[in-house]
Amino acid sequence: MWEFALDEEGEEGQDEATVRPYEGNQPLNPTDGMFIVRAHFLLVDGTRMQEYLTPPVQGNSSLSTLQQTIFTIEGRVSFWFGMLTPEPKQFAESYACLGKSSSQEVFPIQFESDVELTCGSVAGQLPGFLILADFATMKIKVFR
Repeated sequence: MWEFALDEEGEEGQDEATVRPYEGNQPLNPTDGMFIVRAHFLLVDGTRMQEYLTPPVQGNSSLSTLQQTIFTIEGRVSFWFGMLTPEPKQFAESYACLGKSSSQEVFPIQFESDVELTCGSVAGQLPGFLILADFATMKIKVFR
């Protein structure tokens, strides 16, 4: 478990993305701050991978909130792009980082948190790479 070090923002070498190990009470209460926690992925082809996700706050467990990410030796694979539409080459690079050649080997992905949370386990299915298509309606568009 890691917490975002928002109280260190503005210090040299620190920004809003800086995290540190969380040493507070367990189970983790996601409403106590901003966190990322270890989780596991099961790709559609049966490959298991470790990842991290952001636990939901106030019951909002939408895929845009969880922002799942996998780290591999080849690099980082993020599945949430916010409002930016990725270039097709980014998908190919992501598949390569996962050791895969196409979306048929990857999606849909099953995921579940590995950390005890006061809100219970966070689990679900990731249908593809995600962008926020409409901010007003929070509509999400899926890319593969």
